[in-house]
Amino acid sequence: MVAAALYEPAGDEYRPTKATRSPWHPAAQHGGPPAALALREIEAAAGPEMAVMRFDVHLFGEVPVVPLRVVSHVIRPGRKVALHEAEVTAGGKVVVKATAWVVRRTEVALPELPDALPDPPPPPESLPPLEFRFNDYEEFAGAALDKRLISGQLAGPGRAAVWLRLTLPLVAGEPTTPFQQLAAIADSGNGVSWALPIDRYLFINTDLSIAPYRPPAGEWFALDSVSHLHPSGRGTAYTDLFDRDGWLGRSSQSLYVSER
Repeated sequence: MVAAALYEPAGDEYRPTKATRSPWHPAAQHGGPPAALALREIEAAAGPEMAVMRFDVHLFGEVPVVPLRVVSHVIRPGRKVALHEAEVTAGGKVVVKATAWVVRRTEVALPELPDALPDPPPPPESLPPLEFRFNDYEEFAGAALDKRLISGQLAGPGRAAVWLRLTLPLVAGEPTTPFQQLAAIADSGNGVSWALPIDRYLFINTDLSIAPYRPPAGEWFALDSVSHLHPSGRGTAYTDLFDRDGWLGRSSQSLYVSER
């Protein structure tokens, strides 16, 4: 059966469906869905008057495909700027910790600014649907994302750009905010720009940082990603982010690199 959502709520837990699974192993979750689940908790705690400005995620190893719990608290309270933290646990063990700077929503009259933003990619409807998956089992990229290739190739190594849209709600029975969708999608930067064959190497991200300069909008987000890897066993995936309104900001992922 095709999953109806990434998570099914069950009391104070969230039961992952097969659509959350990682390309690395079917018993592990992709980093995007639990990251978005942590952001959901932070957005709810911050309230509608506040908006997330920066979101940082730390992945404490593989997130198993088991029910998750999420709790949050305020590290630094403030009426205009505050810092929130969320923890995602599986079986009582912390598997994800996330922090977010949130700011009060406001309007500021700005003069004309000197630097132009990067050019936007062609809109997603102008590009054909892309059928691509890393594995033959049901997993996040194949089961939960609509994909439109902009440049490069997902079937080969190197820099690539792709429009992505979450096709399932994060939590069954409720809407998914644009930033939650972006959090789930941005964790795919190292997969979009893979530089080594997945059957021979690991290039797993230990974290995800998203720094949009304005609020994300809509459902479609473009990732223009490149991975730089080093023989010391580490690397970084850098991603320029876009939505339909144009350039949105950047995200990055620190990578652990090894042979299988």
